[in-house]
Order: sequence, then structure tokens, then C-alpha cells
Amino acid sequence: MKPIKLKIKGLNSFIEEQTIDFDKLTDRGFFGIFGPTGSGKSTILDGITLALYGNVSRKSSNYINTNCDRLNVNFEFQISGAEIKRYAIDREFRRKKDGTINSGKCKIVDITDKEDEEVLADGVKTINKKVEEIIGLNLEDFTRTVVLPQGKFSEFLKLEGKDRRDMLERLFNLQQYGDNLSRKLNTKIGKEKTDNNVLIGQLSGYNDISEDKLKEKEDILEEFKNSLGILTSELEIIEKSYKENEEIWKLQLELIEYKDKEKILKEKEAEINKDIEKIKLGESGAKVIPYIKAFENTIKEFDKNETELNKFKLEIGKIKE
Repeated sequence: MKPIKLKIKGLNSFIEEQTIDFDKLTDRGFFGIFGPTGSGKSTILDGITLALYGNVSRKSSNYINTNCDRLNVNFEFQISGAEIKRYAIDREFRRKKDGTINSGKCKIVDITDKEDEEVLADGVKTINKKVEEIIGLNLEDFTRTVVLPQGKFSEFLKLEGKDRRDMLERLFNLQQYGDNLSRKLNTKIGKEKTDNNVLIGQLSGYNDISEDKLKEKEDILEEFKNSLGILTSELEIIEKSYKENEEIWKLQLELIEYKDKEKILKEKEAEINKDIEKIKLGESGAKVIPYIKAFENTIKEFDKNETELNKFKLEIGKIKE
């Protein structure tokens, strides 16, 4: 991590906003911060730690200036890896009436591309998690390896056992070779043990296996094969007979069906004969119908002529009068 710019206001001895431009300070290489006790040297480091992790390395709970009710810190830094990335963190802290300090507005922004800045997180917990992800160090690792507050250097050198191993894993991103690898190995070993136990259980069912047993089973298998050949031949004959008989069976079913239809027709024979007689009578009647119609028409004409005759008679009588 390379610091670029730090702005602090209301932190310890800094009442007014102060800006530290690290780019200018590092133009010529290394730089030092000097001053009398209480001038604010450690406060600069506190400002960086406070911006990154929301806490100071000295674990103080009274870092807001007594003349201020709030503290603002803005920190820009650069991470150089496969690609160079720049980030900016804004945090605000407020003092409550009971003297405790609460976190206010906060956010971390990716400012690598000034024209397309991206807010990565805007909550206390999410920012802290994102910072650990970006830098690769938690607060304790950061204060032990980067900030090293007064009196803590010897503590860093004296770290032993699990604490040193865990810190070095995080510092050099070796988790995949530490606890992660151990967990994977334990999982793999557990699976192999389970599989081994299953195989041992399966093999326990074959304790009485021997060459004689194998020969006996092979003889039985050969007998089964011979029996299978005979049964297969018999099955072929049966299937052939089945197909032939199946055709006969179908024809028999058709014959039964036709006989049933014949029986039904015979039962209706008398009724059918009556219908035939009716049809014949109808056909004979149809031949007489023209004569009947002609006769009816003649009667109608006769009635009509008779009416006309009566009419003429009346007229003749009138004429005679």
C-alpha cells in the first residue's frame, strides 16, 4: 500500500482540517516526521489507521479533539499489483452526550479512473471487510507490520507460534498453504477413510473365498450356461409355435364375431321381412298415385265446371226475364 493523501479534521490536536500530500513528501525518496511530544506525529498514523479500519492503533476511545463534536478523515492510497488501483476512504465520527464515539457517514471509492469512480462499500462493517480484502491485512496485522506504534516493535519481533504463522499467512497471502490446505487435507483424509471402511466392509463378505470355491462356482456357471443354451432353443421353438397359433387364434376370434352378427340378424329376420312387405306395398302404391292424382284433378275440374254451369244458368234466367 502506498499513501497518496490524508485529510484530517478534529482528530486529537488537529482542530482545523489538515492535508498531508505524501506524493510531495516522497518526491526525493524517504521522509521523516519530527516534532516535540504532543505535536501530532502519531496522530498522522492514527488518521491513516482510523480511515482504513475505523479505529486507532493505540485502542484509544477519546481521539476526537475536546473542542470538536465530530471528526472527519479522508485517505487516498494506491495498491500496486498486476494492475495499479487507487482508492479513497471517507469516514465521519461523532461524540455523543455520554462521551462515547459513534461512526457516521462512511464510504470507500475506487478512484483509479477519475471519470468512472465506483463506490465499493458504504457501511462500517462492509468497508472494514473491503479494506482487509484490498490490503490483505486486518487491524492487528497492519499495526504490527506497517504502523508499529511506540513500544510495539519488540512485540512484533517476539510473536511466536500460531500468532506469527497466522499473521505471516495473511501478510504474504499464504492462507492457501496454511489453514485452507489443512482443511482440504483433513476433508480428503476423512473421505478416504470413509471409502476405505466401506471397502473393508464389502471385502468382509468374501472371507471364505478360495481356489476350490472359485472352481466350484465356475463349474456351476458352466452348467447354467449349458442349461441356458437348451432353454434358449426351446424358447425359439415355443415362440415360433406361438406366432403360428396367434394367427389361428385371431381368425377364430373373427369367426366368433361374425357368428354373433349372424345370430343377431336372424333374430331380426321376421322384422326385416315385414319391412320388405311394407316396401313392396309402398312401391305398388307409388305406381297408383299418378292415377289417383288424375282422378282427384278430374273431380276438381268437374266441381269447377258444375259451378260455372250453375252460374251460367242463373245468368240465362236473368236474360230470359
